Amino acid sequence: MACLEICLALLGFALLIYKWSIGTFKTFETRNLPYEKPWPFFGNVAASALQRISSQKQLTEFYLRTRHHKVVGFFNLRKPMVQINDPELIKKICVKDFDYFPNHQLMITTNERLLNDMINVMKDQRWKRMRNTLSPVFTSAKMRNMFTLMNDSFAECMQHLNKLSDNPSSGKGFEVDMKILFNKLSSDVIATTAFGLKVNSFENPENEFYSVGQSLIFSTAAQFFRFTLSALMPKVFTFFNMEVFDGKKVDYFVSLVLEAMKLREQQGITRPDMIQLMIEAKKEAQDNWTDDEIVAQCFVFFFAAFDNNSNLISIATYELLKNPEIQERLHQEVRETQESLNGGSLTYDIVQKMTYMDMVISETLRKWTLSPSIDRVCSKPYTLTDGDGNKLFDFRKGDLVTIPIAGVHGDDRYFPEPRKFDPERFSEERKSEILPFTYMPFGAGPRSCLASRYAHMLAKGMLYHLILNFKIEASPGTIKDLWEEARSFSLTPRSGFYMQLVPRQ
Repeated sequence: MACLEICLALLGFALLIYKWSIGTFKTFETRNLPYEKPWPFFGNVAASALQRISSQKQLTEFYLRTRHHKVVGFFNLRKPMVQINDPELIKKICVKDFDYFPNHQLMITTNERLLNDMINVMKDQRWKRMRNTLSPVFTSAKMRNMFTLMNDSFAECMQHLNKLSDNPSSGKGFEVDMKILFNKLSSDVIATTAFGLKVNSFENPENEFYSVGQSLIFSTAAQFFRFTLSALMPKVFTFFNMEVFDGKKVDYFVSLVLEAMKLREQQGITRPDMIQLMIEAKKEAQDNWTDDEIVAQCFVFFFAAFDNNSNLISIATYELLKNPEIQERLHQEVRETQESLNGGSLTYDIVQKMTYMDMVISETLRKWTLSPSIDRVCSKPYTLTDGDGNKLFDFRKGDLVTIPIAGVHGDDRYFPEPRKFDPERFSEERKSEILPFTYMPFGAGPRSCLASRYAHMLAKGMLYHLILNFKIEASPGTIKDLWEEARSFSLTPRSGFYMQLVPRQ
């Protein structure tokens, strides 16, 4: 009898969990919005959540199936979101009627240090004030100075690669996991340009900055599980006082920044990095930002840049490997640029003049969007209408919006043969053909990424040195199809980004 009661209790509990997992799935039915049938717990992202495909592939395929609807319902796990498929409507949400959609959704519910002080989490006027404080940090003039610091890291990376090549003059190639290589480069560049810290992860891969950084980018299954739980069951997450990030490692970054700021103020040290710019911005800002609020911006900069920067360069090299004619044309531009320097160092201004390099990076960001979607939260009731004034949807306060960037970038109506890597889309002759709000690699409107110049600068600078010195070819470990092999949030394949580097003669 006891066994039967236990079985019935378990069955009842399982039924309750199931009911909870589908509890939000009637949302769009009651509000007359088309949607695809979601899976329990996982909504419309089951395949990527279960690590079967990448988020980019999942979201692109969903968009292509539903693009005939200008507005469609989408379930991100249990969260109902209103997906905007039309470029004109995207412009409305992100720009024209921004006051109705000024904030991002709160992805995780936690009281962990720094997380609620990051600019991407801040809301309304607090976000606006911090945006105004940070904007001067990422001007062209500031990037110009910061690029000199990047050059040192580029040189160390090239020294490391030359050591891997037994005899560069022999022309014999060697295999490299580009993701690991560029993770180290990204860490070193962020250390010097954001935290005022000089490290060389190629000579010392066990350095504290790199190892702590690796632990903060969802590199373990346990951390990914905690993040998913915080999004799926925030009340359970907070009830058990769980943390997404290791508090000691977050404290490491806090002490790193605060000690650097204190030392510079005491000794009058200046350096063209983010800490220096934050010190100046804090002095000039009318707001009395706390130390944690200032440090949080360095932290989110690290968190957003570390993996995205290394992914961007890794994927660009993968496309150059797959398209040798494009690689050769880029090499020609790089050689011409080197000759124009007359033995001098590469500068930010020279990088900006490399038009084909810009085309290659722009097409990489189109085909392999680093952020496959962006979100907004409706702050007050709003009626969305099309160009003819027809009502499409009535938003309520608190409704979540998703903009399918990867889907729009992969739409053949805007980019013919979207899976083809074609930098010519961004040539001077053709880029005017790109419809506004169909190319949004760094988001759209006032909430777009502040550090887009920084990401471009890092990727172009590193590619310049790499293509100048090496030819990128396939190796035994090179994946056949990144689109099929990438998994989950990251576009990094499980088997790595292995490629062959052949020294140029």
